[in-house]
Amino acid sequence: MRLTLACVAILGALAACDAPNGEDEPSAGIPVTDPNTFRADVDPQRAYAGEWAAASSHCEDDKRVWTIEARRMAIQPDMRFCVFENDMYVSEGHGAAPTTWSAGAKCLSDGKESHDFLFFRVDDNLREMRVTFNDARSVELVRCPMRS
Repeated sequence: MRLTLACVAILGALAACDAPNGEDEPSAGIPVTDPNTFRADVDPQRAYAGEWAAASSHCEDDKRVWTIEARRMAIQPDMRFCVFENDMYVSEGHGAAPTTWSAGAKCLSDGKESHDFLFFRVDDNLREMRVTFNDARSVELVRCPMRS
C-alpha cells in the first residue's frame, strides 16, 4: 500500500512538473535576451536555416514568415521561391562581424525567373540575421520559434 501511494505521489509530482501553469507554448515574443532560446534547434553548419520574420510578432502569421532551408527558401511576403545553386560559401565572422553564408540562387517571383546572389549574415546569438539579395538593401530578420 505504501509503495502504491509513493508511486502515485511521484507520478503526480512528475505530471505537475510538465504542466505549463496556464501558459501555452512559448510565443514569438520570447525575449531576445535569453541566450538559450534557439541554440538547441540550430545547426551551426547552416545557422541561416529556419523560420524568420521581420519582427517576432510576425512569426505567428504564415504570410509574413521566411522559410529558409539548407538548399532553398520561400519568402511569403514577396511570394518568392529560390533554390540555391552549388555550395554555400561561408565567411566566419571575427570580432563584431557576423558569420556570412552566400550562394547563387535561381528564384521565381510573379512568374518570372531570376538569378540572384544571396548573403545571410547571422549574428552570434543565432537569433538575428540580415539577408541581402544581390546589391539591394538588406532585410533584418529575427528567428521564429520552432513549431510542432
